[in-house]
Amino acid sequence: MTNSEIIYGIDDRPPAPVAGLTALQHVLASFVGIITPTLIIGGVLGLGSEVPYLISMALIVSGVGTFIQARRFGPVGSGLMALQGTSFAFLSSILAAGFIAKGKGGGPDEILSLIFGVCFLGAFIEIFLSQFLHKLKVFVTPLVTGIVITTIGLYLIKVGMTDLAGGFKAPDLGSLENLALGGSVLLIIIILNQSSKPILRSGAIFYGLIIGFIAAWFMGKVDFSMLADMDLVAIPTPFKYGFSFDVEAFIPVAFIYLITAIES
Repeated sequence: MTNSEIIYGIDDRPPAPVAGLTALQHVLASFVGIITPTLIIGGVLGLGSEVPYLISMALIVSGVGTFIQARRFGPVGSGLMALQGTSFAFLSSILAAGFIAKGKGGGPDEILSLIFGVCFLGAFIEIFLSQFLHKLKVFVTPLVTGIVITTIGLYLIKVGMTDLAGGFKAPDLGSLENLALGGSVLLIIIILNQSSKPILRSGAIFYGLIIGFIAAWFMGKVDFSMLADMDLVAIPTPFKYGFSFDVEAFIPVAFIYLITAIES
């Protein structure tokens, strides 16, 4: 039985123009989701000049992680086009860790040192769980995983609506201008997704984003002035901020790693 809504099956190879378009669309659609947690953490914790570097590193690691996940290297990777990026689930626990370091008089370097330290150690929890998580199918039933995924989706509605209304901490958050712009992009995507032409349906999000960007430009909402003081290329610096540890900061982060293992 075939589904008329599906343009390409799982083993199909779309033509190069369609594949290129959808790949670009995938990057553009995920871009904001990857950098937003970094922007929130940097803004709330007052990391200032460190934020551009952190955004660059989030994007680089997302690219490397996605490549490994898709291509598979030995036992590592799913072999599927599973985008790897930052997670909103960690926001509260990472902010808590940052406030612990800040409460002890630490500056941006000390804050990031603690955040990276507890996240680095917490990652081993997920690595460990990955070795036998498949054996827990008796307990982690489709009902359990379904509830987890539904909860994630419901949580992300808030994130999506915040972005549509202007973005986190925007001075004009929720203004009619922002809602009209975001709503128009959403409407364009829905309309194009109903098209009978594969090139329009496959690239509906891409076309919506481009039209929305052009509209935002004419509305005076596009500003590249802050890019003038930034480096064209950011080179990763291993252990740039060092590692520190605090058990009070580690426990909430470790718990989130446990949750994201089930989510994955």
